[in-house]
Amino acid sequence: MFDQRRRESREPSQVQRLFRQLVREWLWISLVLLPLTTLLSYRAQINLGDASPGLSALLSLGLVTCVLGLLLWRPRLALWLTLTGMACALLTSAGLAEFKRWWWSPTPAVLGMLFGYLIWSWRRLSVVLTYFGWELARLDNEPKVFPERRRARYPGGDRLQKQIIALEQAMSLTRDTHRFIADGLEYLPVATLISDPQGQILLGNRKARDLFGGDMVGDDVLKRLEQLGYPDMSRGSGSSLSTLPLLEFRDLKERSLRLERAELLPVDGEIPVGWLWNLTDLSVERDAEEQRAILLRFLSHDLRAPHSAILALLDVHRHQVGGDSPLFDQIELQVRRALELTDGFVQLARAESEAYQFQPSLFAMLVLDVFDQALPIAQVKQIEMVHQVEEEAQETLVLADQALLTRALFNLLENAIKYSVSGTRIRLHVSQHDGWLTCELIDQGKGIAAEELPELFSQYRRFSSAQGIDGVGLGLSMVKAVVDRHGGRIECLSEVGRGTTFRLQFPLFTE
Repeated sequence: MFDQRRRESREPSQVQRLFRQLVREWLWISLVLLPLTTLLSYRAQINLGDASPGLSALLSLGLVTCVLGLLLWRPRLALWLTLTGMACALLTSAGLAEFKRWWWSPTPAVLGMLFGYLIWSWRRLSVVLTYFGWELARLDNEPKVFPERRRARYPGGDRLQKQIIALEQAMSLTRDTHRFIADGLEYLPVATLISDPQGQILLGNRKARDLFGGDMVGDDVLKRLEQLGYPDMSRGSGSSLSTLPLLEFRDLKERSLRLERAELLPVDGEIPVGWLWNLTDLSVERDAEEQRAILLRFLSHDLRAPHSAILALLDVHRHQVGGDSPLFDQIELQVRRALELTDGFVQLARAESEAYQFQPSLFAMLVLDVFDQALPIAQVKQIEMVHQVEEEAQETLVLADQALLTRALFNLLENAIKYSVSGTRIRLHVSQHDGWLTCELIDQGKGIAAEELPELFSQYRRFSSAQGIDGVGLGLSMVKAVVDRHGGRIECLSEVGRGTTFRLQFPLFTE
């Protein structure tokens, strides 16, 4: 993008082309008028019997050359320069006749100046109309942010009238766009500032005025940020605007704010003409995250401790009383269910949080780790477990949070063991194809009815095939959240009485 901007900045603009064309037009007018004026003046002086027609022709040539030069230098004074030049020619002729007794005909010079002015004005108008046509066509090809107003019909065939009406419509569109952008900026839900390249604030919306406590137009943006409590403020030259670290901070009112910055570049250059500053208030989100963290700590430690103490007391009381009591068994069952519910909620909350620690991971090692954890559970139910990692997938890396991804795979494998009967087999197959790693977990369990599959990953959802099996319905929700955060995909194929297949896909990590 920057290379394209450099090429555009080196190319001549439409205004530069316009000036070059005007200079070319002036040269053509001069090349035609000056020899013609000289010739006419020479012939006129010969007809008058002048002994030195060449000197008279040079005088006419000099006057017309001066007027044409002034027309190019001061085009806005073209009419007055022409009239002044014609008056000078007439006065010069009268002065020469009065004092030198030499009659010099001013007619060729006056005609040269007159025709020079007329042709020069005509060509200038033609070039300007052509330029207007270029710019209006380019403006018309720009994308419209809202429907364009109905265009008026051009009266007659006058090109100048058409261009004037087109220019009026373009200016109306420009004003509408400016108003649209100004209103959109004013009501943005984020505090937004616009500054010039030196950091002087040019515009601030209502959110910015509320944040800074008043109008900031004309103030220095760095000084305003410093007053707000922005840390690591390095004051210096204007270049510090581009090197100012963008970070999230707590201001003096304990609000969590995140600063963002963007360059405002012109269409035909790469030097910023200003800066766009955004200050996003994240106080509500950060407070919610803090409350979430407190709740997770409470569930992980404070709520687990009394349940664990109850189980320990039950075990001690069993040994003291001797034998098993149905009441103790029911108490232990309900306590373990509460612990399982707590664990499931904590896992789901962590899976849906933003505190992922991604790193390149060998997926085959994660599979082996999960198998080692699930093997004792499968042996108790006499379920055979088989895993197959294809050769090209053995060294495959994925960008993963190892702890959460391992837990998600273990949840799937634990569910497969839980819903399978003794003597069946569970197979895990890992392959690689088209930049994706595929992990398939296939069991021979009870299966899931087709009408229940759309609600498979809903929280606290229990299916008809899960009757008589402990669970709270949070495991698959956690798996879905982890897979989504890893940029992966998960799908389930199942048939009641024949088993279930979960297919997980993750993008490969490329260095």
